[in-house]
Amino acid sequence: MKKSPIELINLVFSCMMVLLTFTGAIVFLFTDLLSDRAYGNKRIILGVVFLAYAIYRSYRMYTAFKSEKKSQEE
Repeated sequence: MKKSPIELINLVFSCMMVLLTFTGAIVFLFTDLLSDRAYGNKRIILGVVFLAYAIYRSYRMYTAFKSEKKSQEE
C-alpha cells in the first residue's frame, strides 16, 4: 500500500524534529554555544528535556512504523 503525500510529509517532519531536538540536546549538554544566555542548571535541564523529547518522538515513530507494518501484513 502506497503512502499518501500527507503521511510522507508527517514522516519527514517527524524525522526532522527528532534530529533537531537530539542535536539541540547535544549542543546544550556538550558545547559552550549560547552559554551567555543559558548557564548552570538551566542549561543541563534544557539539554535533558530536549533529549527526553527526542527519545519520545523516536519511540512514537517506531510504534507507528511497527503498527503500520503489522497492518500491511494482515
